[in-house]
Amino acid sequence: MIGIIQGRLTYTKKKLQWFPKNPLREFEIAKKLNYDFIEFFAEKNINKKNPIWSDAGITNYIKEAQKNKLKIYSFCDDYYIKNYLGNKKTLNYAINIIKRLKLLKIKKYIIPLYGKSFLNKKNKQNAIKNISHIGKICIKYKIELLLESNMSPKNFFEIKKKILHKNCFFLFDTGNRVTLKRNFQKDINNFGKYIKHIHLKDKNKLKKNVIIGKGLVNFNLLFSNLKKINYKGSFSIESQRGYDILKQAGKNYLFFKKLVNKYKL
Repeated sequence: MIGIIQGRLTYTKKKLQWFPKNPLREFEIAKKLNYDFIEFFAEKNINKKNPIWSDAGITNYIKEAQKNKLKIYSFCDDYYIKNYLGNKKTLNYAINIIKRLKLLKIKKYIIPLYGKSFLNKKNKQNAIKNISHIGKICIKYKIELLLESNMSPKNFFEIKKKILHKNCFFLFDTGNRVTLKRNFQKDINNFGKYIKHIHLKDKNKLKKNVIIGKGLVNFNLLFSNLKKINYKGSFSIESQRGYDILKQAGKNYLFFKKLVNKYKL
């Protein structure tokens, strides 16, 4: 399945990761462009205008998805970028929002380990405890927990060893990975079956997000290596909008759909 990040089908002069003023409008656009789902997200600061925080908002999401024959699938939570994952306040936030995601029937919950939640030797012990706790709650609601991070496969598996359940998987971000100058082939092979979802974007030498195909990511190499591990997961396009948003979003879908078909993923 190929989805697109919420807000990427709406024009804005603001930053790239931007919550749309009219999120319901994007469902119809996504359908016209043949996307399978919209990846929802929560902002770094709690935004009560985000439909996830009200029962009526969740109902409207479900109705629009059904109306446009889109799946409700993944949710990326940027709150952790500005709020440290390892403290009690953030854990309480996680418990609360996961209950909301249960109502929305989300399948994958993504925690980005960047900013305040970037793991280091000093903070990772408490963060890992909370990751384990969050994963248990997700199991209760049949939601897979995914960690989005620049960490190496070795560091990921060190974390998994400390978690007393199996509900901890990895989100592979192509743009973030390429700026680390890491070996795609080795990383994909080593993460293996634990890669459950992929954010598709391109970056240049300055680590700036660019139009798909204009940066450093070799997408044929990416997909050929995904084929080698028999990847069965999903994709969300997280790229620059371009000057003509809808035209670019349509081109992006077709580009990746061809690669999915070429490598039979």
